[in-house]
Amino acid sequence: MSPFMPPFSEALAFYTSLFFIALTVGAMGFFGAGVAPVVFRVLGEEKAGPVIRGIFPRYYLVLAVTTGLAAAAGFLINVAAGLVLLVIAGGFLFARQVMMPRINALRDEIKRGSTAAKGPFDMMHAWSVRMNMLQLIVLVLVFWFLALSAG
Repeated sequence: MSPFMPPFSEALAFYTSLFFIALTVGAMGFFGAGVAPVVFRVLGEEKAGPVIRGIFPRYYLVLAVTTGLAAAAGFLINVAAGLVLLVIAGGFLFARQVMMPRINALRDEIKRGSTAAKGPFDMMHAWSVRMNMLQLIVLVLVFWFLALSAG
């Protein structure tokens, strides 16, 4: 228990942080294992691409907001956890504002016949997938760390 915060406030911050971490992990899992594969299977790659492209900006924004809220609450109970969550939220914003526009532009170049864009597209797409997986893993670890620290 923190000497700087009443027990009720600390518990509220603790459960708020855990809730928003769990919400983020659930959204990531649902999109990756549920939405994206179904959209590609039902619509086919040619029609699914624009749908997924339309979802991604919202996906990253929602994840940035939920992780940011987890970070705000996390700072009240553990500064290190709050910092890690803030970095993850920033990563979602970076993916949304920097990586996705570049990936989309490269994909458009490939569709127009550019062979030079294939390598950079593959590399950036692979990095975005790896970054997303790393964020998911770190979120689960932070959740676990916070949950263990309560007991």
